[in-house]
Amino acid sequence: MQCVLGFTAGLALLPASVFAAECVPASVHFPADGPAEYFVPDADEAALRAQTHGAAPRADHVLVTHEDEGYWVPRTELDAAQVVLGTSAESFRYRGPDHCAPTDLPLDPLDAESAPTEDSAPVAASGLQPQSGLWKLEATPVQFEGCPDVIGQSMAGGMAALPAEATTPQHLTFQTPFHPSQLRMQQYASSWRSTAPNQWVTRAMEDVFSQSPAYGGKRSYMEWTLTVHDTSRISHRSELYVVMPPEAVAAFKTDHCAAISTGHWIRVGD
Repeated sequence: MQCVLGFTAGLALLPASVFAAECVPASVHFPADGPAEYFVPDADEAALRAQTHGAAPRADHVLVTHEDEGYWVPRTELDAAQVVLGTSAESFRYRGPDHCAPTDLPLDPLDAESAPTEDSAPVAASGLQPQSGLWKLEATPVQFEGCPDVIGQSMAGGMAALPAEATTPQHLTFQTPFHPSQLRMQQYASSWRSTAPNQWVTRAMEDVFSQSPAYGGKRSYMEWTLTVHDTSRISHRSELYVVMPPEAVAAFKTDHCAAISTGHWIRVGD
C-alpha cells in the first residue's frame, strides 16, 4: 500500500543536493557483546568521527571500531579485519539511509526495536484487522500551523497535485495481524512505535532530513501517524515540522511551523 503524502512542498525547502546525497563512508562496530553494527553517519556524525579518527583515506574505506580502537580499512578487506580482531559477525545491524545499505553483507532483517510486538500489533479480538480488497485514497488539503505567511505561501506554491494513480482504487492485501511494517510506505519509515490501540507513529524519510541544515542542534523532520479506525478505513496523518534559521525566528517572532495533511484509505470493494 503506497500512502501518498497530501503535500510535498516541505521538501522544496531543502537544498536539491539533499536528494542526490552520496553515501558517507560507513562505520562498522564490533562490540564485545551483542550484534555487530554497520552504520552510515549523517554529516554531523561524520564530522565528529573525523575529529577522533580522521577522514576516510578513500571513499571505498570503512571505519572499523573494536574495544575503543578505530581503524580505516578498505571495504573489501572487512572479512580480513575480523580475522585480525578475532571477531566473527554472522550478521550486521544496519543504521543509515536506505540507499546506502550494503547489499553484500548479511543484515538483520528486523531490529528488535522495530519488530512488531504484542503491544504494537492489534489483536484479533479488537475487530480492527483491515480487510483485503479494493481501497481508495482520499486526501485532505494541507493545513499550516504557526508558519509565517511567506513560508506558508512558498510551501503551498510548491505543492504538486496527487497523480491520478494515487486516487485510483488499488487492490491491497493485508496480513494478520496487521502492522504498518507490511506496507510499501515502510521503505520511507523508521521504527514504528505503538502510541494507542491500533495506532502507530514513525519518523519518515530520515535519510533526507538528516542531510538538511541544523539550527540549534535541531533539524526539520516528518512524522507519520497511522491509525486503523475499522476494517474498512485507515488514516495516514503526515506532519512536516520545519526548523527555521535563527534569523527567520527573530524576524517572524515564532519558531513553530508545521504543514499537516491526512490521507484516508477507504475500502470500496472486494
